[in-house]
Amino acid sequence: MTRQDEIDAEVRRQAVRLYPKCVALFELPMMVYTKIMEDNVTRRKPYRVSEKRIRDIIGSMPDFE
Repeated sequence: MTRQDEIDAEVRRQAVRLYPKCVALFELPMMVYTKIMEDNVTRRKPYRVSEKRIRDIIGSMPDFE
């Protein structure tokens, strides 16, 4: 698994985990971004991912179409 695959998988995991807490789907990318940035404090190699990339990953997920 490449580093990019690892980041994509983490975004998908966080999206599924945070989805029940969001009121509208457009809030989800920012919630996922915030959670990943909070978790980066504890990671040895922090994930570098933009909100746009997160939005694209979530948009490609069949769960959220």
